[in-house]
Amino acid sequence: MANYEAPILQGTVSTAYKTAAALWSAGTGRIMLYEVEFGQTGALSSTDCQCQWDLSVFSSTNILTATSVTPNKLDPADGAATSVFANNATTELTYTTAGNGLALKNWGINQRGSYRWRALDDGDNLIVANTSLTGVGLRTLSSNFVGSAVGNLSFVER
Repeated sequence: MANYEAPILQGTVSTAYKTAAALWSAGTGRIMLYEVEFGQTGALSSTDCQCQWDLSVFSSTNILTATSVTPNKLDPADGAATSVFANNATTELTYTTAGNGLALKNWGINQRGSYRWRALDDGDNLIVANTSLTGVGLRTLSSNFVGSAVGNLSFVER
């Protein structure tokens, strides 16, 4: 098993959900998501505001337009990641319908805040199936924050 980390980025937070990170299997192995750190950067809104973050399942990347990113190896002796990662989406994924995996995690945080979710142990990891083009996406929105969304997503391939 190898550990990887990839950068979360959404250049412009808007009033509609925009994907800041998408991680999916290339059909070569399962992925265990164990940590997500995220927050906002840029000029603060003059009125105190919140950013809503959502981690959800998707089953197709057909319409995704985003920046492809090579995940960083946390151990230099490991091989390159076989999973696929993208950030800063300009078109949205088709997320799985509510009740079938939508909103695995959902957080509302202040524009000045940051958040860290971490699995307590291996049994708490979020598992991405070994099915090509199936994965998880982290997206954000805000009614009046206009900066960028940033962070890190950490995972294990097995």
